[in-house]
Amino acid sequence: MKSKDGILRVGGIGTGRIFQWAHIRSYPRILHKARLVGFYDLNKARAEQALEKARTVLQEYTEEHPEAADAVKENISELEVHDSLESLFEQVDVVDIATHARGRMPSAIAAFEHGVHAMAEKPMARTWTETDRAARRLAASKGVLFQLNDDNVFEPKYRTLSDLISQGIIGKPQSMTLVRGSALDGKTVLKAQANAMENGGGCLLDYGSHGMAGTWSVIGRNYRPVLVDAVSIDVLYRHRVLEDEPYIMEVDDNARVKVLFQDPDTGSWLTVYIEATWCGAHIGLAREDRRFQIQIVGDQGVIESTRGPHITVRHYNGGVTELPLREFAGESISMCDEIETFIDHIYANTAPELDIHFGGDIIAICGAAYLSAIRKKAVSLEEFKEYSRGFVKKHGDTAKADDAIVAELLAPYKYGP
Repeated sequence: MKSKDGILRVGGIGTGRIFQWAHIRSYPRILHKARLVGFYDLNKARAEQALEKARTVLQEYTEEHPEAADAVKENISELEVHDSLESLFEQVDVVDIATHARGRMPSAIAAFEHGVHAMAEKPMARTWTETDRAARRLAASKGVLFQLNDDNVFEPKYRTLSDLISQGIIGKPQSMTLVRGSALDGKTVLKAQANAMENGGGCLLDYGSHGMAGTWSVIGRNYRPVLVDAVSIDVLYRHRVLEDEPYIMEVDDNARVKVLFQDPDTGSWLTVYIEATWCGAHIGLAREDRRFQIQIVGDQGVIESTRGPHITVRHYNGGVTELPLREFAGESISMCDEIETFIDHIYANTAPELDIHFGGDIIAICGAAYLSAIRKKAVSLEEFKEYSRGFVKKHGDTAKADDAIVAELLAPYKYGP
C-alpha cells in the first residue's frame, strides 16, 4: 500500500465523459477505504478537467457530510495530474481504467507489471486476444487483482432478477430475451464508440457486452457460453450526427444475437437472445420503452420487466405478482457499488466475480457473433478463440494481430465498395 494511513489510493486512466460523469462521483462515499488522487490521459487538458471535477465533487460532498471535512481536505491536497503512466503507478495502489476500448488491456498490463491492481470499464477490450494476453500477464503478477467494471451487474434490477431466478420463482430458466441500448439521437453515441479500431465494434461491443454481463449474472455463472448465432448485425442508419457533426457509420448500430448457455454439471441449457441497439428496440413485449426490456421464461412462469419501478412475474398457474424495485438514481450509484466491491476484494485479497476470464469470455461472445455473421452459421466459443489464435500465429502476440482481427470482423460494415 502506497499510503501510511491504510487507505488505498486510486488513479484514473482515461478521464473523459464516463469517468467524469460517473466514476469521479463514486469515490467520496468510500473515502474511508479508497481515495481518487491521480489522473492520466493522453489529452492532458482532459486530465486537468477531471481533477477540477474531482475537487468540486469532493467539496459538494462535504456540504452534505460535514463530518468528512478533514478526509476531503486531505484528499484534495493529494489530487495530481500525471504526465506518464509510470508516474501515476508510483503514487497509487489501484487504477480505474476508462480509456477507449483499444487502451484498456494495455493499460491494465502496464499496471500489473508495476504491481498495481486494475479495474476496467466495459467493453473490456476490442478483441479476445487482448483479454487473453492480459490474463496471462495477470497470472504472472502475484498479488495483483483485476475486475471488469460492468455496472449492469450491480443495478438493483439485475440483482433482483438474479435473486428471483436463484429462488426458483419461475422454476428452471429456459430462455431469456433482453433489449439493451439507446434511442436514435445525436448525443448518446460518441465518435470513438463508432470507430472500429478504437472500440473494436459498434453497438454489439457497447450495449451487447453490457447486456451479456447482466444476463450471465442473472442466470448464474454456473452456465457457460457454448454457441453464438448472429441473427442479424446491421447498419440501419448509416448517416448520423455524432457530437453535433455529420458522421458516416462504419460499425453496426443494431445487432441481434443468440447465445446458447449450458450448465456443464447437468448438461442443461438455455438460450439468451439479445438485441443491442443504438437506434431503439425493434423486438420485445414492451414497445413503449425502446431502450430496455427483459423477459425470462422458466418452466413454471415468466418474468417481465422494462425501465419501470417493478418486475412482473406471471405464473403458469394463473397468478400474477408485481414486485417493486427500490429507487435507483442511475449509473453513478451502480458504478459506486462496483468500485467499492473491487476495493473490498483488494482488502480481502479475494478474486472478484467479474474477473478477467469473465470479461474475456464476454468479448469472445461478441467476436463470435461477428464471425457468425460472416460465416452465416453459428460459431462456438472455442471455434472463435482458435480463429483468433490464428492471427497471433501470423502477426505475433501484439496489437498488430488485434488490429487485423478487428479489420476482418468489421469489414462487412464499412461504407462503400
